[in-house]
Amino acid sequence: TGGQLTLTGSLGHVVRIPVVVQPVALAVPAAVSGTGDPISYPVTFGYTGSFTAAARGLVPAVVTAGTVADDPTDGGCSLTTPNAVLVPVTIDAGTTYARFSLFDADVNPGSDLDLCVFRGTTSVGSSAGGTSAEEVNLLNPAADTYTVVVQGWGVDGTTPFALHTWLLGSADAGNMTVSAPAAAVTGATGMIDLTFSGLTAGTKYLGSVAYSGSEGMPNPTIVRVDVP
Repeated sequence: TGGQLTLTGSLGHVVRIPVVVQPVALAVPAAVSGTGDPISYPVTFGYTGSFTAAARGLVPAVVTAGTVADDPTDGGCSLTTPNAVLVPVTIDAGTTYARFSLFDADVNPGSDLDLCVFRGTTSVGSSAGGTSAEEVNLLNPAADTYTVVVQGWGVDGTTPFALHTWLLGSADAGNMTVSAPAAAVTGATGMIDLTFSGLTAGTKYLGSVAYSGSEGMPNPTIVRVDVP
């Protein structure tokens, strides 16, 4: 759909800017989260036809515990950061999503850790907030061995940490059931309902809902479930 945006200035100048609106096949949230209770979210269709929403995962986090010392330079996160802990992670072919996370609950109070990820010597993601709640996500990462760097940017001596890693493929793990509309109708809104089973207490899970039925579908909706 095309048109134009008209801007009129205070001196009477008129500027017309061509505008093209690209239709969207499906509008969905990028991510949803919960604690194991059912989750529902709306989707809006930009086409008419068949529609499928498929579960990927859920997979539990692989937790790597360690201790990191303060970086006295307070520099950027890198493969050569002083006192950083380097964790190798192998990502297999067919991985659709990778997430690496740190949490404030796993470190000494007041600690500020940063996180960065490298493929070889090339940085593919980093997270450097003001706390130790850090997260790096990779969509459809290439198969390879990656290095996850945990930096003690602001630490009083040393602190424990727990690196959480999720490597999500395309398989349905059988612990998340997806209920979705059977067909799409242009302009209509439907609901996706997620229910969960067989989850382990005290475990953080990651999955996604992948969509099909038309060209131009969005990336899967990421599903995070932290079971108390």
